[in-house]
Amino acid sequence: MKYDRGIIKWQPFESVISSKEILTSILQEKSKIKKPILSEEEIAYIEETIIDSYYSQEIITIFYYLNGFIKKNQGKITKIDHISKMIYLNNNSKLFFNQIVKITI
Repeated sequence: MKYDRGIIKWQPFESVISSKEILTSILQEKSKIKKPILSEEEIAYIEETIIDSYYSQEIITIFYYLNGFIKKNQGKITKIDHISKMIYLNNNSKLFFNQIVKITI
């Protein structure tokens, strides 16, 4: 009598794939950081740099905090909204002032 396991023999590989996804999500959660606290001088420097780069239309690099990670965005500032405290870049992205951690020109 011949016994064919069929699909049953591939079931252990499904558990390996799902555990890989879980492991990746756990490692990603572990690598999250807290938002850096900026001093008054750093905040003033960021505000001055934003205004200067807006009027001079220079390309700037903005490092911002989002969901536990520091991300980077580059572009020219096209609009500064003082009411909602947002800046708009020419690459169709927008950032809140309180997200910004560092700016370089």
